[in-house]
Amino acid sequence: VLWLYQGTGKTNAPLTARTRVGGGWNTYTELVGGADLTGDGTPDLLARDKTGVLWLYQGTGKTNAPLTARTRVGGGWNTYTELVSAGDLNSDGSNDLLATDAGGALWFYNGTPDAGVPFAARTQVGKGWTIYNALA
Repeated sequence: VLWLYQGTGKTNAPLTARTRVGGGWNTYTELVGGADLTGDGTPDLLARDKTGVLWLYQGTGKTNAPLTARTRVGGGWNTYTELVSAGDLNSDGSNDLLATDAGGALWFYNGTPDAGVPFAARTQVGKGWTIYNALA
């Protein structure tokens, strides 16, 4: 079950009580959130399933239905050991994604404002990342 804890902006009580988003989320091996990938002003969620397909759930900004139905980004994402929402790394106005593979390569996916194709082709930006146990 996926739960939503909304921020309150208050330091003494930073989160609201949880709201149930829905069940069936155990089909995913990784969730990546926090960035607006579609350019509509609300944070979106990426989910990688057990077969390596990456799915995009657009944020709605509504507590009772915070995400739209999923749309398929593409397959082959199980080649990565970690995916991280990276913000707008190249200052083009779209949020980007970083990924590391088992060989230690660091990959950059330039974000696009198109929900149907949220990322451009990948670019390798580093190697030797197996020495790290987390990517943030």
